[in-house]
Amino acid sequence: MRKLSLRMRLTLFTVLLLAGVSVLFTLSTIYNAQFSYVVPYLDSDINFNEFEVSGSTITSSQAAGDDVPGESEDYELYTPDQMAAVSVMNSSTAQFNSISLWIMLAVIGGGGLLTYFLLGRALRPVRDLSTEIEGITEHELSQRVNAGDAHDEISSLAHSFNTMLSRLSKAFSYQKRFSSDAAHELKTPLAAIKTNLDVLQLSDAPTTEEYRQTFSVVKKQTERMIRLVDDLFTISSQRDYDFNDAVDFDSMFSDIAAQLAPRIEEKGLTLNIDPGGLTTTGNSVMLMRAFSNLVENAVKYNVEGGSIDISSSADGKKYTFAIMDTGIGVPAEKREHIFDPFYRADDSRSRKIGGAGLGLAIAKDIIERHGGTVSAAPGENVGTVFTVTLPRIPAE
Repeated sequence: MRKLSLRMRLTLFTVLLLAGVSVLFTLSTIYNAQFSYVVPYLDSDINFNEFEVSGSTITSSQAAGDDVPGESEDYELYTPDQMAAVSVMNSSTAQFNSISLWIMLAVIGGGGLLTYFLLGRALRPVRDLSTEIEGITEHELSQRVNAGDAHDEISSLAHSFNTMLSRLSKAFSYQKRFSSDAAHELKTPLAAIKTNLDVLQLSDAPTTEEYRQTFSVVKKQTERMIRLVDDLFTISSQRDYDFNDAVDFDSMFSDIAAQLAPRIEEKGLTLNIDPGGLTTTGNSVMLMRAFSNLVENAVKYNVEGGSIDISSSADGKKYTFAIMDTGIGVPAEKREHIFDPFYRADDSRSRKIGGAGLGLAIAKDIIERHGGTVSAAPGENVGTVFTVTLPRIPAE
């Protein structure tokens, strides 16, 4: 059945339904005609108790059916006219039954053919849509199918397919851009390493200082590539981790402050953490990574002698965290893109500070995997405020 086309399957279902209804209607008609007209007529004109056939009494049902003896048998009717009436009635009944059966077959056959033809017309937009879809390849995701002007299910299906194509096109573009950016980020340190090695090779007798300088550059750029690969691995592999850890946010922020203490002291920043006593259930390592990236971003783009304030609050089943800095801020037109991988609001400044532009993208992905949200907004006077919301999940 599944190998048949949709048109043929619908036709067969319709024919079966039509056959069932026709058979019931025909049998009902024959029955009603037999017992509403034939039997009452015979009973009213002939008294079958007044004659015998070979010594037995003929009933009304026998006279109306096919059980009346043939002319070859020995029988004697009351009058010849009455038997002629019985013969004519039997002949008419058989003719009526035959015509009814032929009409039934004609209705079933004609209905099936008409259904097949009408379904062909009705399903033509589906065939056209299928043909258009088959012509779309992975290299032509910008192409769209014709949805038509009709507001029916097929038009709705075409609109849904176009929506899916738009999403796929966006996803493919994102992947291409991501791959291109990743290749560029990996190429930069490799180019720096190669340049320094070429310069060292040009010298006939490199000094110890030249070796030391080249070694320092190679080590720095290698560490940069390791961090980049680690970030890329985090983005690609963090889909499979558990959410069964008990997370204490006050302890988490204290650990983050301890890790970033040298860089905070280097810029003369003030870090203020407002304890909230909040706990939840999740992946402690990944949440630590997410909030560490947000605080590290506040340290990177802060001004000398600035401050960072971390606050938390509980609202029913939701936690809200705010990380405020007094840094350079993010222009409004670039704020919506800062969570995109490899995006930098100020590329030249970011190159000097370091980093590949993956920190905020990783933080957003981890937080969303925990059922939360993260957003950026300008501070009251200067800087940026990162707001994180997470669901409150009590420990089991």
